[in-house]
Amino acid sequence: MDDGQRPAVTVAVLGPFAVTVDGAEVHLPGRLRALLAGLAVGASAPVPVERLVEVVWGEDLPVSPQRSLQVLVSRLRSVVGDDAVETVPGGYRLAVPAGQVDVASFAALVTAPPDDAPRPERRRLLAALALWRGAPFDGVGSVVLHTVDGPRLDEQRLTALARRIELDLAALDHGALDGGHDGHGQANDALVAELRELTDRYPLQERFWGQLLTALVAVGRRDEALDAYARLDRTLADDLGIGPGEALRRQHRAILAGTDARAVAPSTTDPATGAATAAATGGDSGEQPGWVPRQLPLGPLAFSGRADALAALDTLLADDAAPRVVVLDGAGGVGKTTTALHWAHRVAARFPDGQLYANLRGFDPASAPVPAGQVVRAFLEALGVAKGRVPATQDARLALYRSVVAGRRLLVVLDNARDADQVAPLLPGAGPAVTVVTSRATLSGLTARDARRVALGTLTPAEGADLLALRVGAGRAAAEPEAVRRIVERCAGLPLAVVIAAARVLARPAFPLSAVADALADGGARLDALGDDDAMADVRSVFATSYRALTPDGARMFRLLGVHPGPDLSREAAGALLDGAQEHADSALAELVRVSLVAEHSPGRYAMHDLVAEYAGERARQDEPRAVREAAVRRVTTWYLGVALEMDRRRWPARVGQEFVRDPGPVRVPEQEPTAWFRAERTVLLAVVEAARAQGLTGEVLSLVWALYSTLSHRAELRDALWAVLVAARDVAVEVRDRRAEVWCTRYLAALAADAGRAAECEELRRRTIGLATELGDVKVLQMAHQGYAGDLVRWGRHADAVRQAEQALVQGRRTGEPYYTAHSLNILAWALAHDGDLGRALPLAEQALALLNDDDNPTTRAVVWDTLGLVHTALGDLERAIACYQEAVVRFREFDMRQDLVAAERRLAGLLGGVGRWAEARAAWQDCLDQHLELGLGGVPAIRAELARATAMA
Repeated sequence: MDDGQRPAVTVAVLGPFAVTVDGAEVHLPGRLRALLAGLAVGASAPVPVERLVEVVWGEDLPVSPQRSLQVLVSRLRSVVGDDAVETVPGGYRLAVPAGQVDVASFAALVTAPPDDAPRPERRRLLAALALWRGAPFDGVGSVVLHTVDGPRLDEQRLTALARRIELDLAALDHGALDGGHDGHGQANDALVAELRELTDRYPLQERFWGQLLTALVAVGRRDEALDAYARLDRTLADDLGIGPGEALRRQHRAILAGTDARAVAPSTTDPATGAATAAATGGDSGEQPGWVPRQLPLGPLAFSGRADALAALDTLLADDAAPRVVVLDGAGGVGKTTTALHWAHRVAARFPDGQLYANLRGFDPASAPVPAGQVVRAFLEALGVAKGRVPATQDARLALYRSVVAGRRLLVVLDNARDADQVAPLLPGAGPAVTVVTSRATLSGLTARDARRVALGTLTPAEGADLLALRVGAGRAAAEPEAVRRIVERCAGLPLAVVIAAARVLARPAFPLSAVADALADGGARLDALGDDDAMADVRSVFATSYRALTPDGARMFRLLGVHPGPDLSREAAGALLDGAQEHADSALAELVRVSLVAEHSPGRYAMHDLVAEYAGERARQDEPRAVREAAVRRVTTWYLGVALEMDRRRWPARVGQEFVRDPGPVRVPEQEPTAWFRAERTVLLAVVEAARAQGLTGEVLSLVWALYSTLSHRAELRDALWAVLVAARDVAVEVRDRRAEVWCTRYLAALAADAGRAAECEELRRRTIGLATELGDVKVLQMAHQGYAGDLVRWGRHADAVRQAEQALVQGRRTGEPYYTAHSLNILAWALAHDGDLGRALPLAEQALALLNDDDNPTTRAVVWDTLGLVHTALGDLERAIACYQEAVVRFREFDMRQDLVAAERRLAGLLGGVGRWAEARAAWQDCLDQHLELGLGGVPAIRAELARATAMA
């Protein structure tokens, strides 16, 4: 709006979907309709992202649901105004006054506290019912809204309607119905006609039949009342296999006896809350009075951890808890049933009406999932319903079940569910009953219906050790703490694996725990060691039940993940592994996530539990031919190589290529910044090199190591792994007689040896590099060889030798005729001279180096030169100029993630800032320096803490 006011928005969903903005009707496309309707039904309360995703897309989820929802919300805001949809923690809220949203207005009217006088309550109910223009969500394409929210709202409408009729019946007794005394007869006739229409439309709603009998008796039409009861009796017998409820039977007996039928008529609503009573919703169930089921199986003998999950379950106990359904999901063997039963036994006394339990066998190696109809029959009988009163059809049984449990404080545990469709019919309706569901699947269909999801992961090392000690005895565990640590580590925190390992210990009381730890070796033997004759207590069998439930595409993806190198992978890497359309890979990954064989541990990245990954590799070896496995490794190696080369080009545009590097051609490159991609893939890339080496992909090994070195070499935590792949690459180069690749690998092995403080090994490698470069006759390689050697000699304090090597580097650098090599040579010579005390020569050389380069082509080289200038100006006593130089260096080191160079430069900068009294800046620099040291695991932390404390005190 031009005046800056919020647009006036109205939303109507209780009938044909309609939206107006400032009085003008607005047409929204399908998904925007579903989104706005999903927000509207929240009645101004926050709506979780997961719920909105389910409302908009159902089971047909986009690749990135959260990002797609954000885009959709942005589009909706462009129509209804930015302020109309608020972002709240975990979701969104429709910020439109309740009076402008029909479903919110309806909820406010029907839930308002009742008045002492009936007329205001009746007018309020009439106003609420007048908001309904037809079937809710008409014109909105959302399965969730139509199957979940629509029936719920319609039930609220019928309850409000029944309460209004109850008020009308009461008013007729006093001639107080709107229309006065003269209209009493007409009003009663109209009420009878309305109730006949309602019983025709809702023949199983006993509340309307009871009201019809009351109205007919009130006008002296006793025979018609008896006929109506007979019709109800036939309908219930034909459709449900049961008779009318006890309250209606009492009313029928009163009519036959000629007493006041209204005195025994079933109350349809609670006058205090407007909620339907048991008589109104179900009538008599034929249950045996005093029967209380206690079906919980024996709880776990030992239990450890799960504090967060237990706290989430405890929220169900609150009187105002909503929802009263929790889904515990997680991988097979993660302890879902154990956690559910441990909690259930702990709180059983809070459920005086009993506890129901059913194993739904969703992932059972020996049987098919149990149908809901079979479960509910068993529940009805457990609740005391006589077998002869249990209806013949499943729908009738489910309806009777919901009627029986209405208003009862029951605990229902539905264990090992296959999917949401198996569970949804078994959920009690509104009321105090609590339901706990366990499943390997995520059951998004239930969480979209307001069930709370609690995902169980593996145990922490401490929790695993506690569980093992509880099983084998505290004394044995305390006697061998290292063996306990190894057992828990090799069980990868999986509770089932820890329990099985404990059973192995108990089975051999004379053996030390270390014997079991040794048996749990990595590789296939680990799954063998965690085996058991009981399929439900055998780790391999537990995984197998989930695997057998997969579709062919999901099973193939699972097997191929078993040959993928590295601890995790991106969705794009999965696409390359599967060798198909990206959407096929996304669909297969989504299936694996749903059944907890794979976890999406961060957006777009997937990982398996260690033991699941071992099982996936086993399945791949058994079910896929060797040629297929090798082809998958080649595909994914090619993809990683192509992306790594492209990311390296983007990150280091001035980097000089090498003849031995093979570009595989175009690949699908993720939409990520190069630094972020290398950081996410760093451990995977190192593993891919090893896999490629094992498969004889020599060209790919050399090319990958070259592509990843410049970025990963700046991360101290990867030094040992990088050393291993460089050695592998050098061995490949020697094997294929590629001298250029060999000299490149040798040069960087020397650099890593220097960083690790292995001076003798480094110097041998440096001399080897110079010898190989001399044999090749390549001045560029020779320049870099002398430059690297000079830098190491400075580090070792051999400054004169460093100057000589740097002078050789300058000779070779000038021979190249390229500013890049000349600048590097000038800089290393300036660095060596500065350390040797020849500042007069060092300063102009460093300034020449800086002048040869620009930030567009050589930002990282200029960073190194700025660092050198900082050192020289410090030695010359020009501290302010030195600070400016170090600041230039730090900015570039940080931008290009050159962590070790950054730490060294920032430490020198922090000292200088304090030296000139700029303590606030010094404090910030020391703090960042400390953070970097802690993250990289570097030494010298106590000294840095002391400097930080000093700067803080002085600032």
